[in-house]
Amino acid sequence: MRNAIGFYWTLPVPWAGFTALPEDIEAAARISRTIRYQCELIRQYARKHKYRLVAEKVFLEIEPDRGSEYIVDVLRPLEALCRAQGAALLHVDFSAVQGCRSHGPLSGWAQHADIDIETVYPDEILIEGEVFDPHRHFSDWRQKQHEWTMSKPDRIAKARHEADQLRAAGRTHRSIATELNERDVRSASGKPWTEDRIRQLLRNASK
Repeated sequence: MRNAIGFYWTLPVPWAGFTALPEDIEAAARISRTIRYQCELIRQYARKHKYRLVAEKVFLEIEPDRGSEYIVDVLRPLEALCRAQGAALLHVDFSAVQGCRSHGPLSGWAQHADIDIETVYPDEILIEGEVFDPHRHFSDWRQKQHEWTMSKPDRIAKARHEADQLRAAGRTHRSIATELNERDVRSASGKPWTEDRIRQLLRNASK
């Protein structure tokens, strides 16, 4: 039985509050359906092809709409670990399904890496008795992302109105940020409000 290492990555979704991913594989799989899918698919592939998974690694991208070069900083140590363990690197090739997310920097790194790399086709699989179809999953995600993007002016207008009222009542920028976060008044990006973001919001509103 040959050694292998599983690598799973996904994009952040700030508007859904998904901006961090635990290092623990099982914990990451509980909060990300995409990670859960990759984890299950790679484990099934490893069993079928007689691989022993000696390690698994997750990575959360920086931007919500694209892969970045930052992934290489995670892949290089995995490349060294693969050589040390005599292991192949297994990852899901989402680009093999039309409309699914691709990752240019990952593909570019793989062309020059000095290890065996196996890409796994993103088939539909059963997860806890339900079919997970990556094509449909990412299509739904893109639709929600589009709706979030289109609603940006409304989010900004609502946040400005709320912040203006609180500021008129004598509240500090810091307390306004806390209040808006507690009310779930979303920022343009979906990230939590901070003192600096409130200051910029009110400054832009006054121009």
